[in-house]
Amino acid sequence: MHVKLTQHTAGLVKLTQHTAGLVKLTQHTAGLVRCRQAPSRHLRRPSRVSRAALSGKWEKDKKNSDLDAYENMLTLLGLTGIKKTAAVKLINGLEIDQASSPPHFTVRYVVSRVQFLQSVEYFAFNQQIEMPRRDGQAGTQTATLTEVGNGMQTVITWGEPNPVTLIEKYTEVQHDTLITEAKAQAGGQTLCCKQVGCTTIGCC
Repeated sequence: MHVKLTQHTAGLVKLTQHTAGLVKLTQHTAGLVRCRQAPSRHLRRPSRVSRAALSGKWEKDKKNSDLDAYENMLTLLGLTGIKKTAAVKLINGLEIDQASSPPHFTVRYVVSRVQFLQSVEYFAFNQQIEMPRRDGQAGTQTATLTEVGNGMQTVITWGEPNPVTLIEKYTEVQHDTLITEAKAQAGGQTLCCKQVGCTTIGCC
């Protein structure tokens, strides 16, 4: 009787050890599952506008901007007369509004003395936006926005008369300096220019 009880007890011990082994195996397997699932928490896409912080008012740095190339580009874009004069003489900077919800990029051309000449262009990621043509002609232009390196790039196109493709890249090279590089294509010609902006009042 004592032997039978001992054998029975030994059987219970083996069963308990086997069950404990299964529990450990289950815990180990769950740990593997958690290890495989954990990286997914780090795969969320960062904000499309997180790498470039360009919001603010940027005063035109006339000393370091290529004003002659800018004037030639305006001619290529089809701006003449008072519109061209206003763009060259009266636009003294940019005001950029950049936000992540919804992701967008707004550029307002700052004109201090003649308010009605101010214009605003709105851009959004993964969308073609229509807006009035920059040259003032009837019809609309289409615009797209992408993030390029540490800046933002817009592509603007319009059709007849004088079809144009205009690519502009905005990059903050220092915390207080904005570089705008533009390339315009029209009538078989390509012109480029660089404009510099700064944030400190009177810095230019």
